[in-house]
Amino acid sequence: MKKHLSLLLILISFQSFSQKIPIPGSVKRAMNQVDTVTIRNHIAYLADDKLKGRMPGTEGYQMAVDYVVDQFQKMGIQPGGDPGQYTQKLILRKSVVNNSTAKAALKDKNGNVDSLIFAKDFQPVPHPMSATASGEGALVFVGYGVDIPGLYSDYEGIDVKGKVVVMVTGVPDGIPASTLVSHFSSPGNKMNTAFAKGAVGTILVNSNAQFTNPNPTIQSNVAVNPEKTTAYGRGFVGNLGFALNGSKSFLTGLFLNSGKNLNQVLADIKARKNSSFEFPFQFAASYSNTHSEFESHNVIGLIPGSDSKLKNEYVVHSAHLDHVGIGRPENGDSIFNGAHDNASGVASLLEIARIYKNGNARPKRSVLIVMVTAEEMGLVGSSYFAANPTVPKSSIVADVNTDMPTVIAPLLSIVPLGAEHSSIMGNVKFAADYLGLEVEADPEPEQNRFVRSDQYSFVVSGIPALHIKYGNKTNIPGFDMDAFIKEWRAKYYHRAADGMDGIFNFTAAKTYVHLNFLISYSIANTPAKPRWNPGDLFGTGGN
Repeated sequence: MKKHLSLLLILISFQSFSQKIPIPGSVKRAMNQVDTVTIRNHIAYLADDKLKGRMPGTEGYQMAVDYVVDQFQKMGIQPGGDPGQYTQKLILRKSVVNNSTAKAALKDKNGNVDSLIFAKDFQPVPHPMSATASGEGALVFVGYGVDIPGLYSDYEGIDVKGKVVVMVTGVPDGIPASTLVSHFSSPGNKMNTAFAKGAVGTILVNSNAQFTNPNPTIQSNVAVNPEKTTAYGRGFVGNLGFALNGSKSFLTGLFLNSGKNLNQVLADIKARKNSSFEFPFQFAASYSNTHSEFESHNVIGLIPGSDSKLKNEYVVHSAHLDHVGIGRPENGDSIFNGAHDNASGVASLLEIARIYKNGNARPKRSVLIVMVTAEEMGLVGSSYFAANPTVPKSSIVADVNTDMPTVIAPLLSIVPLGAEHSSIMGNVKFAADYLGLEVEADPEPEQNRFVRSDQYSFVVSGIPALHIKYGNKTNIPGFDMDAFIKEWRAKYYHRAADGMDGIFNFTAAKTYVHLNFLISYSIANTPAKPRWNPGDLFGTGGN
């Protein structure tokens, strides 16, 4: 059913974009001149052992920054970062829980106190903005902790101001698109919703997970503004007094004394039957955190627009420059080179910039080529840029994100994650038609890929965005592309094996360059700016 709804949204979006954007001869020649050897060379440099996995804060990441800046300069791409610079400086903060300080307790109406056990009943989420996290209040069950305009709210009829909310992972049935399922399932979204409703703390329970390590290292990552008053990232950003993860046994114990049947309540909320209620307990928690900071950089190139008015609006191309660095050795190799993830995406953006420059494309809107830091740390660099762009925030009209395009087979079909929510789907269809590619709905909605890459940072900032992934069409009769990709991903994704000796199809990489260029070029030259579809939740405050 969800796939049928996604296809319907795609068709509706197709119909909303009828204008064909002419492609000048100079641009066609620049597209044809995209060199697969150059793409390979970009990837080979960025995935070389000497960069040691491009972990932010390391010499290897700085080498990647310097490489991109050098490429921009050689192409004649203008600086788009901090004033006069190709880079945007940001401060990354790592927060680690001091386990021995973690305390949580329930108090009933008679004053009896039940202390909870760390790493059995609960685990804290690091607080990025305070050395000590704490809070107390009445305990309220709020189902999935979601507030979906026009569809369902766990907060209807319950006041959580000054209280601690308990919620479970997941979402109710009946959400009409896999991208929305991913969005409302996000722990960061749940915590931000609780904060907006006035809660002082949250406890998120995943009934399918268990705490197995009695002394875990619990770390989170954010970017902070220069004044260090605001945090940016996909998860907990420090707006609540505290945030905990709770165990299934903890939730079961709460319900034993609530007069409610846990299994029935879980079934009810799954069916979108609001079952929020207040427990007969007060809850208090506290723990301390250790913070450490270092500088990192987004790298930004600018292609100025040619229209006297539209040049003040911007289309963003984004790709993350970082990877995960050095890890546990696998087959004698401890460097996680990230050739596919995401040296290939960075290479794609460099060649898109080259088409704009060499093709004298002169887009009406300006284009920003943005290589972000710390995606692997939780979409941190893109979260910071989307909230603090180097151009006026209101002037950014769209983001086209490229992350691990998976160039391992001929590219015959594509999955434009997120595009079905806005008129950008029409731009996708224009580009796909031009290249003879088919457009498919997401074949793996359970992967929640929409919230796992940098386009999500733009979406939650209200900017239409998409992330193009591979489709499953193949030109080999009987070949199971889906099974092939899953097998490949198990071997290479976030593994030391993701180097230049893996599987590559550089012709597919060239097609990705053409595709994403045509999407941004059509957005940049369409008089009307991209818009959310009528009634779409991302465009009506659902984020």
